[in-house]
Amino acid sequence: MPDDISDEEDTSTESNSDIPLHHYEEDNIPYVAEEYEINTSHGRSEGNGPSAISLSVFLSGYRPYYKGGTHSNEYLNEKLQKMNPKKSIVDQDLSFLAEGLEGRSPNPVALLLDALCRPDADLGVDNPSLLEWKFEKEHAIDHVVLGKGKAGGAWQNMDGSMQTLSFANWMELPSLSFKEWQNSHHRDESHAHNGRATVADVRRYYGDFVEERGLQPYFRDQYVVTSIQKKFYTNKDVDSESGEVEPCKCRYKNHGFLWEVRGYCYLGDSEGDREEFCYCTNNVVVATGTFDIPNKLGIHGENLPYVLHSLEEVEHVLSNKKKKKSQDPVVIVGAGLSAADAVIMALKMKRPVVHVFRRGANDSQLIFKKLPAAIYPEYHTIHSMMKGKTINPLYKPYPNHSLVELKEDNHVLIQTTSGGDILSLDAFYVAILIGACPDLSFLPHDGKNLGVIPRFPIDSKHNPIHVDPYSYQCVAETGLFSMGPLVGDNFVRFGLGGSLGITNHLLLTKNKQTQ
Repeated sequence: MPDDISDEEDTSTESNSDIPLHHYEEDNIPYVAEEYEINTSHGRSEGNGPSAISLSVFLSGYRPYYKGGTHSNEYLNEKLQKMNPKKSIVDQDLSFLAEGLEGRSPNPVALLLDALCRPDADLGVDNPSLLEWKFEKEHAIDHVVLGKGKAGGAWQNMDGSMQTLSFANWMELPSLSFKEWQNSHHRDESHAHNGRATVADVRRYYGDFVEERGLQPYFRDQYVVTSIQKKFYTNKDVDSESGEVEPCKCRYKNHGFLWEVRGYCYLGDSEGDREEFCYCTNNVVVATGTFDIPNKLGIHGENLPYVLHSLEEVEHVLSNKKKKKSQDPVVIVGAGLSAADAVIMALKMKRPVVHVFRRGANDSQLIFKKLPAAIYPEYHTIHSMMKGKTINPLYKPYPNHSLVELKEDNHVLIQTTSGGDILSLDAFYVAILIGACPDLSFLPHDGKNLGVIPRFPIDSKHNPIHVDPYSYQCVAETGLFSMGPLVGDNFVRFGLGGSLGITNHLLLTKNKQTQ
């Protein structure tokens, strides 16, 4: 905890728990909520992913400067050439610089930062960055990053032997390239395929980044957020005769307020060894990712013990030697990359696989159609097996099929999507891997008031949180920000753009207040 945050016991009766409550107040501290939750058979959950780490490095005082060079985008290049090189990108007019940029992010500031860090990355080239980073402590903004586990977020729970979907340099954070990290830690690039990194290396890189950039004082591991809500300033009048305090009669919307962030933190290994915390702050950044709650089919028997909903559970079951006696297949449901990863895991363990998916194997919407075979050979092998072109005696595909019912005796009923005959299968385990959605239950209305389509659940693809395109402040709530997958940036390289936009906004606001 930073020295300038007071730490005092709160004897408030608002909490009904017997757990000790610690209360922190600071007017200008942005709170970064990074709440990736991966449910596993071990009951573990992790937090503090790349979006939060990136924002923390900006807020701690690391600032990007244009170091010269030419960009292939003539419009952007012209603006860069006229820009004052002694002025950090953080202090520039982001709306002006980002104007006209196009790419694979809906957010212009994300496109801007990516264009400067990785010029022409979408063309498959690895051009040097146009930015240099300087640590300027005088520009630091106090903040805390609360997460459920070690820095790295969901990456901490993934199978380390798997390779990233993106190239290694697309996974890197501001101010430290992945190659620099590899060289300084004597990591061998030979085990990566065509520029992709292993999950294990990405996990180590994110953890080392926090240490090497001196961000540890800002991070709070094992912190679980349970509530974020407004606390209004209320003017209370004292009755001159009775001495009783009368509540303010003004409307709340005319009052100033702070965001109150409540939750609990673990003090040791014991589940009961924990204490509550409370932060009050002007600004909150929600960067939770979208992997909290697995999507379900909603069929009978889906909650039976042999039914899994995450890759972590699949990995645990397959690696458990006590579970290997059954020769029944693992039934894997889904046609995305998570389902493909589960197939790869099972076949690697010599476990029979039944693969059930609703689409046809040649459907143009399958993700495999969008991945170059030379770079992603493992996924194209799975796709070839799905189409029946590559034969593996341990693998049986059922395209255009869906699960109908899951029985207690490990019997699985599947049916063609056209409503044909029902087929019964014996299953070792069933892995339903059809995506996930964020858990925003700690926000008022579960965050449904924040979406592009209000009153509907937040979804990174169809209903992201509606934010200002340059500040990343929620359109519906002042002082509440979001970034990363929650605002539609599902790739790390674009998720970092929120760091630039939020820091730019906070510094502009701070400067206006001091003038």
